[in-house]
Amino acid sequence: MNECERCVTLTTELQKDFIKKECYDKLFKQYTNLEKHFISLEVDNQLEQESFQRNNSFLQQSIPSFDQLFEINELKAQSQVKDTVIMKLKERIKSLSENLKEEKIKKELDEIETINIELDHRVTKLVTKNEHLKQIYKQLYDSIKSSCIRSKEQCDNLIKQVNIKSAKNSDLNASLQEKALVITALKDTLRKLKGKSEVDEAVTLHPIDPELLKIDVAPLAP
Repeated sequence: MNECERCVTLTTELQKDFIKKECYDKLFKQYTNLEKHFISLEVDNQLEQESFQRNNSFLQQSIPSFDQLFEINELKAQSQVKDTVIMKLKERIKSLSENLKEEKIKKELDEIETINIELDHRVTKLVTKNEHLKQIYKQLYDSIKSSCIRSKEQCDNLIKQVNIKSAKNSDLNASLQEKALVITALKDTLRKLKGKSEVDEAVTLHPIDPELLKIDVAPLAP
């Protein structure tokens, strides 16, 4: 993965994290506001109950008037309404809390699943690439091995041919040296029979230096 792809990936992940954080902050803010409202209602309810208890104690000591009785009934109704609101708020807070947890867990599981899928794809690509490289290296190795075998066979054949040529040259050298010795012996014999001057006039052969007939060819080691 090159630098550009890494930058794009990081940017995408940061955007996702930002969106998730923004959603979480929004829900948490709603939860906090509901919790504050719930606490405020509980305090109001507590005050209403204390006021009701005081009024009830006072009413037990004296006969309530119509206005007092009406006020008491109104306080009871308000208390019941607030109890209902508090109950609904509790249920709402509980629901929001559970939804937040479930949503967060679901998102985390989805992210983990996405990461696992991406990793599986990467591993598959790497395995395929590795197998391709193994095939290429095997072909190169087989080609080099075959070339080495052919080169060794060619070298062995050349060494064999050179050794054969060397042996032939050695035999030819020995034959030439032998013939030179025979010619020299014949010349000496003729000189003895007819005298040096007559032999020189009669024989037109040029003497061959034995050193010129030597061919230094050393056999090659296989």
